[in-house]
Amino acid sequence: MSITFHFPDAANQLTHFQPELRDLLSGAAAEVSAVLAIDRLDVLTYATNAVIPELGVNGYAEGPHLLHMKIDPRNSNLPRCMRTAVPALFAHEVHHCVRGRTVGYGSTLREALISEGLAFHFEAQVFGRIPFYATALSPVESDRMRTRMEPMLDATWYDHASWFFGSAKENIPRHAGYAVGYAIVARHLANHKVTASAASATCATAFFTA
Repeated sequence: MSITFHFPDAANQLTHFQPELRDLLSGAAAEVSAVLAIDRLDVLTYATNAVIPELGVNGYAEGPHLLHMKIDPRNSNLPRCMRTAVPALFAHEVHHCVRGRTVGYGSTLREALISEGLAFHFEAQVFGRIPFYATALSPVESDRMRTRMEPMLDATWYDHASWFFGSAKENIPRHAGYAVGYAIVARHLANHKVTASAASATCATAFFTA
C-alpha cells in the first residue's frame, strides 16, 4: 500500500480536527486496502465549504492517483458526523480511483450511474454505511427516474449536476442519479453474487443485462 496523505492548512482551519482526521484516514486506508488493492495515491485533506451540508464532509476523486477529502470546520454537523463520514467517503472515492485505472468513471450517464452505485456499495462493504443520498428515492420514484433516463443513458452531453444534485426546473429530485445508480448496482451484485470490490473493473453495460 502506497498512500500519501497531505494536509495543506496555511490558515490553520483544521488544527483542532487534524489529529483525529489523520487517525480516521490511516485507519480507513488499512480497512480499504484489505479488500481492494490501492497504491500510488495522494490524498489531499483541506478546509472548504464545498461539502455535503448534512455531513460537513465531502470527497472527490480527481483522477486515478489523486483524491480530495473536503472538511468544513464551521459546519455544525461535522463533529457528529466526522467519525463515520470521513472513512466512508474515503472508501467511496478510493473505489472511483481504482475504477479509474481500468474502465474509468465514464463520460455517459450510464457509466456515471454505475460508478456511483458501485462506490456506495463499496462503502457498505467496508464500513457498513449506506449514505442517505443513496436511498433518497422510494422504489417507485427510482423506477420512474430510471425510465426518464433511458433515452439519454449513452449521451455524453447529459446534465450531470441536474441528474445527481437535482433540478427544480427539470423536476429532478435531489440525489436522483445516486439513488438510481445504487438500486441498479444492488440488483446486479445480488444476482451475480459479487461484491463492489470484485466488480470495480466491470463495464457499465454489464449492469443493465440480466
